[in-house]
Amino acid sequence: MRENIGMIDLSDLIAAVSDPLVIVLGLFAIGALGSHLVFKMYPLRRAIVRVILLVLLTIALLYRGIVPYQPLQLTGSPFRDAVHAALKIAWWLWAAWFVVGFLRAFVIVERRPHEGKLLRDLLSGLVYLAASLAIIAYVFDLPIQGLLATSGVIAIILGLALQSTLSDVFSGIVLNFSRPYRPGDWISLEGGTEGRVIEMNWRATHVLTGRRDLAIVPNSTIAKSRIVNISSPSGVHGSAITVQLATQTSPSAAIETLEHAILNCRPIVSSPAPVVAVKSVNADYTEFEMTFFVSELASATRAQNELFDLIFRHLAAAGIELASSQGAPYQPGKMQRPEGPEARAEAVLGLVAIFAALSRSERAAIAAKLRQHSFDQGEVLLEPGTVLKSLFIIGSGVVSFTRDDIEAETELLRLGPGDHYGEIGLLTGNASAVTITALTAVTTYELAQSDLAPILEAEPEVAQELSRALARRQAAGRSAQATGLDSAVPTSGLTNWFSERLHRLYNIASAQ
Repeated sequence: MRENIGMIDLSDLIAAVSDPLVIVLGLFAIGALGSHLVFKMYPLRRAIVRVILLVLLTIALLYRGIVPYQPLQLTGSPFRDAVHAALKIAWWLWAAWFVVGFLRAFVIVERRPHEGKLLRDLLSGLVYLAASLAIIAYVFDLPIQGLLATSGVIAIILGLALQSTLSDVFSGIVLNFSRPYRPGDWISLEGGTEGRVIEMNWRATHVLTGRRDLAIVPNSTIAKSRIVNISSPSGVHGSAITVQLATQTSPSAAIETLEHAILNCRPIVSSPAPVVAVKSVNADYTEFEMTFFVSELASATRAQNELFDLIFRHLAAAGIELASSQGAPYQPGKMQRPEGPEARAEAVLGLVAIFAALSRSERAAIAAKLRQHSFDQGEVLLEPGTVLKSLFIIGSGVVSFTRDDIEAETELLRLGPGDHYGEIGLLTGNASAVTITALTAVTTYELAQSDLAPILEAEPEVAQELSRALARRQAAGRSAQATGLDSAVPTSGLTNWFSERLHRLYNIASAQ
């Protein structure tokens, strides 16, 4: 009897092997494995082969009367039924893969991978979950109603246990759909976190702070807090600073001087326009609030620091003093506005870095040799082709250096009180390649070459400081008149090059 059972099983196995679907299963497995190995570096070709295999598998199943979305009909042969079940499982899984690939290619915008990642993962999970339920219902012929009821109870238990994590996940879904920010945006969150968004995932948002630290903020925390998107609707960022000035200066004169300082600061954009407003006036001081805008948040600190320096210089050139500290007795006349051309010129020389090492009497002697020039707003101070033989110092106002390029006019830099120009012409004798225009009413002081030579010869440290100033400006790409420089001179050797030129031109003794 055992021999008869063995013969029957063996005959059934031989009959099952002869089933064409068994051959299809073998070819299907070989094709799937081969496409993965052969087209491992070519995902598009691998996807095309998989689609072809899916179509062929569908044709083979329907030809044999096996409908994937209907319960499996048993044939009485365990081996044959296992083959049919394996083919139906493979069909559902590959169909799910095809649907997920279609969603990724045509439904979700792949140009924004960070934003679509959460939604892509969610839809992919739902598709594969549906495929798993279909396999249970149509392959194993099990009722899914009871399974869904049981999974509901399990879901409640898991939901209570993972309440915090699920809150982050669903908050992430809401943030992805509402899009209050995107990767690359600068955001400010309630609580002090501020920086650039670099990643959004299921649980948290990764923010790179201004200190280059990585802050990982849970999505649920962000969803409950106030979000300020600094990069939207544009990257322009506004900042505000306050300045307290002594009361002996009228608010109108102070506002004009502060506006000149803002105009002198190139990182500050012209649109939206900056605003200077009087906040309060009392017996001790007048308080001004200066609101300005920069092109991006990253340049706000640099612009603010530069603006403070320019405010100091413009106020000093105008003879306007800052308010005394609170509680300190007011001392009238502590910093009176300089009267007379020589007094104003001497005050401006105190702002020039190259003359900082000189005593007050030495600066007074230089001031006596300066010639004053006045220009109205919009007037041209220097045109291309002009050879300068003097050093010009800005006494008040703001000037702009521009150069005519092939496409358009380019602004190179802006100068304010204490800045100077004309040095390259003195050193090289070449003509100017730029146009200098007065952005406001401007006063300049001219120091002739014949008057500068004795100063450089008597004060070698002035020549040395002038060389350093020129090297810093040229190295930063700010010098607009450096057309006569030797192209072989490296950036690191600019100071020595300028120093040698000054020594050779004016026969200056070596500085000790």
